Amino acid sequence: MLTLEKFEIVPLGPCRFIGKSVYARAGAGYSGQIFGGLWGNSAGIFAALNAIAEYAAGETDGIALLTWDKYDERKKLLGYTVGRFMKADTPVPDGLDYFDIPAAFVAKGWVKGEFDEMIGGAEALTFEAIGKQEKYVPNWDDGSFMAEVYTKETVPEGGVVSRMGYYIGCKVKE
Repeated sequence: MLTLEKFEIVPLGPCRFIGKSVYARAGAGYSGQIFGGLWGNSAGIFAALNAIAEYAAGETDGIALLTWDKYDERKKLLGYTVGRFMKADTPVPDGLDYFDIPAAFVAKGWVKGEFDEMIGGAEALTFEAIGKQEKYVPNWDDGSFMAEVYTKETVPEGGVVSRMGYYIGCKVKE
């Protein structure tokens, strides 16, 4: 059973997300293979980020940033960038991509459950928790993002119960 273990809304940034990006048609059946392929080849990404650890913005888990920077009705391309949040103005290592994220708020949902169920349901549980807040709403303005946070507990050795984070950019209700 999928459960939301922890939920909080905290300030974020400004920061720079650095990693390697791929784009796939939103909702396409093959996007999971494309995104999984990026994770399978992510050792070089994290080696480059570990080499500039003094710029880390506090979190060292592997994160997939989901963006809509190339989304339009015809292409419907969802951006998927594997990397980490770093301090604003961090120098970008050769071959990596980056997104500058202005100061905002982020809803952080921590979900526990079976891996496939968690991948499909973490977003919905986090959105549901945001909906119960009186002060915040999801931020769909420029710079909006969601992120999947993968820890050592996300794919535990010898077990099926996993834990992952799901982040959604927020703003104060108007």
